[in-house]
Amino acid sequence: MRPILLPDPPSLSTGVPEIFEQGGPQNVVRRAVVIGNGFPGSENQSIGLARALGLAENHLLYRVTRPKGGIHEWLHWLPVGFHKYLDFILRHLYLYSRLMLRSKQTKYISSENSGNVGLSSILEADVNKIVTMARETYEKDGPLVVIACGRDTVSIASSIRRLASENVFVVQIQHPRSHLNRFDMVITPRHDYYPLTPEAQEQVPRFMRSWITPREPPQGHVVLTTGALHGIDYATLRKSASAWHDEFAALPKPLVVVNIGWPRRNCRYGADLAKQLTDALLSVLGSCGSVRIALSYKTPEKVSRVIFKELGDNPKVYIWSGQEPNPYMGHLAWGDAFVVTADSVSLISEACSTGKPVYVIGGDHCKWKIADFHKSLRERGVVRPFTGFEDMSESWSYPPLSDTAEAAMRVRSALAARGWSLRS
Repeated sequence: MRPILLPDPPSLSTGVPEIFEQGGPQNVVRRAVVIGNGFPGSENQSIGLARALGLAENHLLYRVTRPKGGIHEWLHWLPVGFHKYLDFILRHLYLYSRLMLRSKQTKYISSENSGNVGLSSILEADVNKIVTMARETYEKDGPLVVIACGRDTVSIASSIRRLASENVFVVQIQHPRSHLNRFDMVITPRHDYYPLTPEAQEQVPRFMRSWITPREPPQGHVVLTTGALHGIDYATLRKSASAWHDEFAALPKPLVVVNIGWPRRNCRYGADLAKQLTDALLSVLGSCGSVRIALSYKTPEKVSRVIFKELGDNPKVYIWSGQEPNPYMGHLAWGDAFVVTADSVSLISEACSTGKPVYVIGGDHCKWKIADFHKSLRERGVVRPFTGFEDMSESWSYPPLSDTAEAAMRVRSALAARGWSLRS
């Protein structure tokens, strides 16, 4: 297959030495705070934007942790603040009851951090601490860019802007559903505004339309993207190609990479889609040199069971199921074509940043705004449906998605409008 050369990402450097920046060094942005929610798909978007802004080496990651287990799973739709308050009460009631019984058992440990590897090394998001840091270090270190992503981070990010608006520039990734003026910039996929389209309005009973968000068109400080932000660009792909050379260089070509996500609310599937996928892969296997399949950490067992049963013993196929190191970046760098399940906007967006052929399977299982996302990619010629009749050695290309670089340029322009600039 003919290799596809990716364009260099737009330069974000101002080219002006820091001491000559307008307004002095206190108006030069040198650092960022990333507020995450513990989900890689969300946190990678924020970190990807920080990297595109040239702040990859100078950002702090804070995390909003939502208590888990028990009653919290039943009330998952409530704001994270409610869950933290409820967890606080339950914890103290538990401790009090144990104290009354004079138990010698070890103290109660909240389930808040359970299942999060390395969480102890990540700071808990605290509005007052971040605001104090932004204010007290402004003269010496300049303004602070705050980048947050996900529903649980909305209240934290908006509070930081309210309390330190002169010292911070707050970017909220993904639509916060209301009060967009609480942020300096909102970056969200275009399909988040699907509910406003006539097609979507016809699907919603009239009495429920006032409950669907968003309720109004995007404002001037809202940046619309095609897909999800991420940290994949020409430089990272080139670096990953070098790092994974020994693993992938000798594999027979074309190398077809299959990324499998998990069912979502607007894209439900089970073993039926897994069987459809394996049947299609077996049909195209003759035109493949090798196939690498990657399962997500949340891929249902009923799906992975079918994958292993149908393809586990095939000499052309390797199935990665979670062991370290994670070959994901090597797959993106060395893959000649990609097959991705339709559920994941992030997986599809990252594959489409390579400019290589991307096939999507399971699009007919998706509805609402996820279906609109697929439609927009098909219309641009970025993806094709995976049917099992493809010649996987066929090479076709398109302008790679560059949402992160474009969003970073919009952030840079907004900073300049305030008299601030990014460090060169």
